[in-house]
Amino acid sequence: MKNATRAALAATLIGLALPLHAEEFIDKRPYVSPMFAYTFDENDRGSEEGLGWYYGAGKTLNKYWNAELGTFYSRFNDRNGATGALWREYGMKLDGQFFYSREKLFSPYFGIGAGVQRTDVLGTGVKDTQPMVDAGLGFISWFDVAGYDVGLRGDARYRWAFLDKVEQSFPQIDQLNEPIIKVGLVLPVGPKVAVASTAAAGAAAGGSKTLDSDGDGVPDALDRCPGSARGALVDANGCPRDTTPATGGGARQFDDVLFEFDRSEVTSAGMMILDNAAEVVNSGAYKSLRVNIAGHTDWIGSEGYNQALSERRANAVRSYLVKKGVDASRIHTFAYGETTPKADNQSAEGRALNRRAEVKTGE
Repeated sequence: MKNATRAALAATLIGLALPLHAEEFIDKRPYVSPMFAYTFDENDRGSEEGLGWYYGAGKTLNKYWNAELGTFYSRFNDRNGATGALWREYGMKLDGQFFYSREKLFSPYFGIGAGVQRTDVLGTGVKDTQPMVDAGLGFISWFDVAGYDVGLRGDARYRWAFLDKVEQSFPQIDQLNEPIIKVGLVLPVGPKVAVASTAAAGAAAGGSKTLDSDGDGVPDALDRCPGSARGALVDANGCPRDTTPATGGGARQFDDVLFEFDRSEVTSAGMMILDNAAEVVNSGAYKSLRVNIAGHTDWIGSEGYNQALSERRANAVRSYLVKKGVDASRIHTFAYGETTPKADNQSAEGRALNRRAEVKTGE
């Protein structure tokens, strides 16, 4: 491949893609990934058909990163038609994949790897073992096959191989830096874990009118006391609780205000919770206490983005309470981003509970 073409392809592979914002699929089971590999061989090799395979084993570390240990093998046939393989390459590398999104049907990532490569030029006695690095873009598309999650994976890398002995023995070769395309599967290992979409999780947070049938601010899926009077003050399980302020006031925590995915607007369910909270904190001994609002998020998104989102959620709750007559000087807001989850972020239900603002009174 000509140098200009190779350089253009390398720039394309390493270029950053725009993040996507869609339904996520996060599966933290370990996985294996068998793949077919094709190398666009360097012209100076005098060979063709860089066919081989790649076998990786990895794990999802968090919402952004996968870590993978892989081994690879390629054979290059003589371009002039001689039988057998002229070149043979194999090695091992540690790979990191940064996912721009975890959309189930299309999860794109930027990958970078480093390892060791062994190159044999068969029939010449030339052998070399040196470091290698590669970088590029890839994707995983997840499908349900007979109740089992199977990922279709594509990966395009540009590989830099530092083969000093090969270059010394073949003066026409300045470097062996080549694009590699791989296609294969991702197969999770272990029992299937239920992973729901963010759309469903957002609905559980109050985004759908049908999920809070009694209007008590607790989604039906979490409500242990369905049929509560509309607007009644309930606990986190949706069950009625005593609304009489304690003598002398004191610390009190109200039900969490839940938010839809990636949103900071107070939902109708959240408004009912805050209406009750405003009535309580403006009455009796509570009138002398400060009101603390803490904003939180789930783990979808960058830490910086989630920190800002938690601030917007806390401020949205503050604004609503002020509108309901709570003195703004009494209200103090805090933002914790994704750092203090209330539930497991690996499930849709857990992420719905983590997209919250907590309202408390205190001295």
